[in-house]
Amino acid sequence: MYKNIVYGIFLTLLVVGFSFLYIFFRHIPPNLKGVLFSLNKKHLFFSFLSLFSYHTFDNLRVFLISKTLGLRYSFWYGYQVSLVSTFGATITPAHLGGEFLPFYTLRRVGGEIPKIMSIITLKGFSGLVFYLLFFPFMIHNLLNHPEEGLQLLLIVGVIFLIGGLGYVIVKVLFKKRHRIVSESLWFKIKFNFFKYLLTCKFFVKENKKVLFLAILFSLLMYLSFLMVGIFLVKAFNQKVCLLEVFFNQLPLLYAIFISPTPGGSGVGELGAIVIFKDFLDASALGIFAMLLRIISQYLSAVIGGIIFFIMGAKDLLWKSNNEK
Repeated sequence: MYKNIVYGIFLTLLVVGFSFLYIFFRHIPPNLKGVLFSLNKKHLFFSFLSLFSYHTFDNLRVFLISKTLGLRYSFWYGYQVSLVSTFGATITPAHLGGEFLPFYTLRRVGGEIPKIMSIITLKGFSGLVFYLLFFPFMIHNLLNHPEEGLQLLLIVGVIFLIGGLGYVIVKVLFKKRHRIVSESLWFKIKFNFFKYLLTCKFFVKENKKVLFLAILFSLLMYLSFLMVGIFLVKAFNQKVCLLEVFFNQLPLLYAIFISPTPGGSGVGELGAIVIFKDFLDASALGIFAMLLRIISQYLSAVIGGIIFFIMGAKDLLWKSNNEK
């Protein structure tokens, strides 16, 4: 697991590094220090507060589902679960690590595999509701701003192409033998999958109010995420329509969601240039794009990564002490 995580970190740093270098040489003004010092501190603080709100609602939905399924842990630990999930989502293509690392963090507090699978599924379903509800608004925004939509699609398309070529090269250079699944392991997989289906079915049937609350928390979570960008625009002292900024961000959010790069890196940075160019001066655009990605994702990913490796070190130390 740790080997794959290190590879993911390296790939993420590579993509983010190239994206930031491109922005730095193309969009960073000579008076960088002056632009940074002119930021509205109150709205910058609200941007960070929105990030905290994002993790709070993420924590609430997972905490509520887990508690209903009989998995109990402290609310403080729930913030750690949320941050580690962000770390996992940031270093893996299509945010898959955000769904896999909870297997580790929730197993640490006694979660069984079928139960954790159910928590991840129900969490994912509650989040999917946001994307389904706001999909018509995203399409409407693209139709009203076709030029921005085409530029965003071009960025995603190019990154898909580069990502696909990179995947093929890696598969050719590092071929691995197919592993044969033993009968005992196959039995465990089928048994856990059957328990997982029963758990999900029982939860949806008996806990509709809890599911509704989880969906509500997911909606508030994504709204908090979008508020990071809104307050950051305001931090650059721009008198903009908040609703217009909100709806203009939707295509970028969907583009990051479908991006093949780790955590939507590359797409998030370059896409922000396209989406926010009508709301910001040219001198502020590059700084804004970098700050947006740092505050909305990379800051949480770094904190989550530190927490994850501390957890891993503690678990390895505990295991080695028990083996003595």
